[in-house]
Amino acid sequence: MTQANRAMASIGIGVVVGAAAAAACIFLLGIVWPLGVGIGAAVGVGAGLLLAPTAPSKLEIVHATPVTVEDSLNAVLDSVTAMSNTMRRLQSRPLWANSGVDERINQLLGRVRSLAMLPELRSRKQVDGDVHMLYVIGTDYLPTVVNHAIENDRMHSSFSGASSRAQVEQNVQSLDDQLGVLSEVLDRIENDIARGKTQSIQEHAAFLKMRFEQSGTTSVLDLQQPLEAPSAHELPSNRKSE
Repeated sequence: MTQANRAMASIGIGVVVGAAAAAACIFLLGIVWPLGVGIGAAVGVGAGLLLAPTAPSKLEIVHATPVTVEDSLNAVLDSVTAMSNTMRRLQSRPLWANSGVDERINQLLGRVRSLAMLPELRSRKQVDGDVHMLYVIGTDYLPTVVNHAIENDRMHSSFSGASSRAQVEQNVQSLDDQLGVLSEVLDRIENDIARGKTQSIQEHAAFLKMRFEQSGTTSVLDLQQPLEAPSAHELPSNRKSE
């Protein structure tokens, strides 16, 4: 069932429950029809709200950097699992019925999970630039994007004005450009793995800054975060990982 269908299903069930309640009030309890219809409507709205998907809580973003490759990649996998669970709940809500941003997030989550499970990356002896960049994307950057999606979803559900809701939908769509830049970084990591090489975290950070400047989008991410990686844990740039 798609997210739009899930939202419509809760509405449809509410209508059915409301109609049944109204009929019971009028025909079984003998309540006059205006009052019976009113009671049925109230019951139906209540049922629809109970069945409607609730917004997920924001994700906790990890700041302590693991010192081993295994711990770094395991932290990425744990974070991806939490984000995937959150996105399953988020997709059921009305804001996402006509948006492809949620699908883009899920695609990136799948790519990050696959990279974190690759033996070629797990066999690296030290936390190099590629490992740390994947760690930052998986435990900081993507959770930040998901948290912005959650916040905009809450605003969309609380706003009643069409213009306000349209602004929220525009905010969500702007996240797509940032997801595109993160996808390019994953491309670079995949290419490094295929060539048996790595790049420094400074090189990844410079690429991120350049691409965000070129895209003209305002980043919701803290682009200084990659530079916090301990230099002692990095392999030299463009050298094979052994």
